[in-house]
Amino acid sequence: MKRFATLVVAAFVLASGTTACGGPIEEEVQQRVEEEVQQGRTQIEEQVQEERTQIEQEAQEAQQKIEQEAKEVQQQVEEKVGGQ
Repeated sequence: MKRFATLVVAAFVLASGTTACGGPIEEEVQQRVEEEVQQGRTQIEEQVQEERTQIEQEAQEAQQKIEQEAKEVQQQVEEKVGGQ
């Protein structure tokens, strides 16, 4: 993250024209910044997808548990009603 911030600052300095370096260096820094941003974006997207998958799995397990408990309660009610 510190490296990313450094690259962003360097890109800003180059874009604002406060340096006398040539265009190739500016393009290289800009390309590196874009690569870092893309890597960060990809990492975040992967993490979000992993968490989404985990939440969906937990929701499915909870739904199955609820359905099983409802089935058991229904069986108990039927046994009590049928036994009277």
